[in-house]
Parts: sequence; C-alpha cells; structure tokens
Amino acid sequence: MEESDILSGPQDDEYFIKILNEYEKLVFSICYRMTRNYFDAEDLTQETFLALYKALPGFDRQNPKAFAARIATNKCLDYLKRAERRVDAADEEELINYPSNEPEPEKLLMEKELAEELYRACSGLKPPYKEVALAYYCRGRTAAQIAASQGKKTKTVQTQIRRAKGMLQKHLKKEEMLWHT
Repeated sequence: MEESDILSGPQDDEYFIKILNEYEKLVFSICYRMTRNYFDAEDLTQETFLALYKALPGFDRQNPKAFAARIATNKCLDYLKRAERRVDAADEEELINYPSNEPEPEKLLMEKELAEELYRACSGLKPPYKEVALAYYCRGRTAAQIAASQGKKTKTVQTQIRRAKGMLQKHLKKEEMLWHT
C-alpha cells in the first residue's frame, strides 16, 4: 500500500493544519468576494477546507496557496451555478493571478466595513447570543474556547452560535432590504 492510498495520516493532519492557518483568510476572502454574502462565504470556506483535506493524499504539496484558492473558486462556482447566479470570470482570474502578497486597499476597506457591520449586528443581539456572537464572529474564538471561558458545555455554545447566526442572517437581510427601498 502506498502513502497516497491512505486517507490521512499524522503528517497529512499537520500539513493540513499548516495550510488552514496560512490560507484561511485568503480562502474566505475569495468566497466572500465571489458570493458577496458573509455567511455563504463562511460555509464555502469550510467546504473548501473539507475538500482540501480529502484531496491531501493525492496532492503533490507544490503551491498549496494556488491549490486552496482553486478549490475555493470551484466551490464558489458550483454554489453560484446552483443558485443560478452569474459570475464575472475576470474577477476569478484577478483573484487567482494577483501577484502581490500585500492586500489590496479595496479589500482591506471592504473587510473593515464588513467587520464593523458584523460587530454592530452582534452587539444588537440579546444575551447570551450577544456574547457568543461577539466572541465567535468578531474575536475569532472557537466554540470550545468560548465554552471554557464562560463555564458552559461546548454543545450549548455551538447551539447558541447556530441560533445567533440565524438571528444575524435575519437582521442583515432586513438591513439589506432597507438599503434597497
């Protein structure tokens, strides 16, 4: 049996964690830019890393940034096709072939505005969802970290995160509707 026949081993897990830590923000920004929806981008980012993890045994480990970006782009394109939306191919090429490692000013501004909007929306929730949403969405804490800091069970926090997400989606959709009237 060859190494590539094994689904995953400790070395693959370590390599995956390294890729996840290095390219999570890049993958999210690709997904957000293509979908223009924070929550869809978050879900597609998770799908991207799940697909990447499954593909690791056959991956030659050459250019993991392009590998992650390509998977993210394909996941977004599949999502957009299912949703019967149109995608501008020039934007996709621009994302994949952007030569600089420095973030674009437009991207930085968009991320800052998004973070501020998300913070306001999370702050508008009632307890305990406000605290959980701020910790999870704005401070980047995991459910386990939040549970430990608040003395709650992880499952309880995960449920609160899911409910807060639903509340935030409703709130942001209402705001979007107000902008378009």
